[in-house]
Amino acid sequence: MMSRLRRSRKARGFTLIELLVVISIIAVLIALLLPAVQSAREAARRAQCTNNLKQLALAAHNYMSAVGVLPQGIQFQLDPNSGLYWTSGSCLIPLMQYTEQTQVFNAVNFDINMYNAPNTTISGVAISILWCPSDGSIERQQTYAAGTAALDNVELPMRYSSYGANAGEFFNFTSRGLAHDQMNGAIYLLSSIGPRDILDGMSTTMLFSERAHGLLTADDQISWNWWTSGNYGDTMYCTFYPMNPFRKNQNYTGLLDGGCDSWTSTASSFHPGGANFAFMDGSVKFLKESIDSWKIQSTGMPLGITRASGPGSYPPYVLAPGLYVGVYQKLSTRNGNEVVSMDQF
Repeated sequence: MMSRLRRSRKARGFTLIELLVVISIIAVLIALLLPAVQSAREAARRAQCTNNLKQLALAAHNYMSAVGVLPQGIQFQLDPNSGLYWTSGSCLIPLMQYTEQTQVFNAVNFDINMYNAPNTTISGVAISILWCPSDGSIERQQTYAAGTAALDNVELPMRYSSYGANAGEFFNFTSRGLAHDQMNGAIYLLSSIGPRDILDGMSTTMLFSERAHGLLTADDQISWNWWTSGNYGDTMYCTFYPMNPFRKNQNYTGLLDGGCDSWTSTASSFHPGGANFAFMDGSVKFLKESIDSWKIQSTGMPLGITRASGPGSYPPYVLAPGLYVGVYQKLSTRNGNEVVSMDQF
């Protein structure tokens, strides 16, 4: 009687079918929860990216309060080795004193070119506020061998930036005559823009945006988005091409000054559906990549725009009468006299 009772109380194990059912249920639950977890992580990364842009915008305002204008996008400084003037430091360097990176700012010798030997180590300093957390490749450092990148015969360590300043609709490498009128952004070649120059309104004029460094080709990731470089495509963007061109058109080359192609010249991000933009009033807005933009022809030129040919041809871009200008382009100009309502972006 006792032995039969013990046998009747003996625990029964799982059958193979029951085990498979349990595993299937767990797999379904994981499949349901994983997108939610990934979405929550991306939301946190996007929030951090927004905060980075907010800090840069506040730094720009502090700089503007102290100096009266925003920092220049491209400046030229003498290289004593060649006797030539080369492009030098970026607009981000003077902002470091307002982003808790005073030690970096103080280490820069502003009397010499950014790529002469005494300044080259600054380029290798890791500045996390310049990194979008959704861009996994942005933290990598590249070291250029002596004689290949620096103006002196020294190595050049380089870090990169996920963010660039708004140069307007175009990249121009001349400030002569009518060409200067096409420099209609906030920060560009030899710029000196202050609050009085933002005629279209502070809340509807872009200041900074993202660039998806990790979506560039392997070679372009090494060559572009240098955080200390005052060159178009490194620390500036324009709206000549629509946002996130990786998803909209082939990589057009040769149409913009500064050697930029359509992928290195415009705003882009890893955030689904659009990118973060800081505006002149200090706000940060997420603009959808479906935002209204002017149309790009198969040649790579916007519809109604041609490039002037021949040396000395100014302005570089010829705009047809009645040119259609998209909301994306209107937000990048400081003085286009356009009216953009908040429900348009």
